Amino acid sequence: MSWGDHSERWLAVMTNWAFFGAFGLCFAMSGFREADLFSGLLGFALLATAFGAHVIINHIFRTGFSRGEIASGFVVYVVSVISFVVSWLALPRFDTANIAIGLSGFSLLLACFLFYLVANHGVRGSIDMFDDARKR
Repeated sequence: MSWGDHSERWLAVMTNWAFFGAFGLCFAMSGFREADLFSGLLGFALLATAFGAHVIINHIFRTGFSRGEIASGFVVYVVSVISFVVSWLALPRFDTANIAIGLSGFSLLLACFLFYLVANHGVRGSIDMFDDARKR
C-alpha cells in the first residue's frame, strides 16, 4: 500500500471511530449512569456499527486489521469487561438495567468479532488461527 493510500485509510478509520465510537461511548456511559436500557444499548449498537464500518474500510483498501488495531481493540474490550464486572460486584446499587446493558452490549461486541472471523476466514480458518497460536 502506498503512503497516500495508507494515510487515506488511517484518516477514514480515525474519522469512523471518532464519530461512531464517540457517540457510542457517550450513549453507553449515559445508559449506565441513568440505568437507561435504551441509551446503553444504543451506545453498544453504535460501537458495533463502528466496528462494522472499520471492516468495510479495510475491505475497500484491501487490507486487514493491523497488529496495533487488534491489540488496542482487545485491551479496550478486556478492560471494559473487567470494569463492568468489578462495578457489578462492588457497587451496592447496581441496577438490573445496568446488568442487562453490560451483558447484552458486551455479548453483541463479541458476536460481531466472531462473525467477522467466520466471514473473513471461514469456520475452519478461524479455528486454525487459534490452533496455530496455541501450538507456538
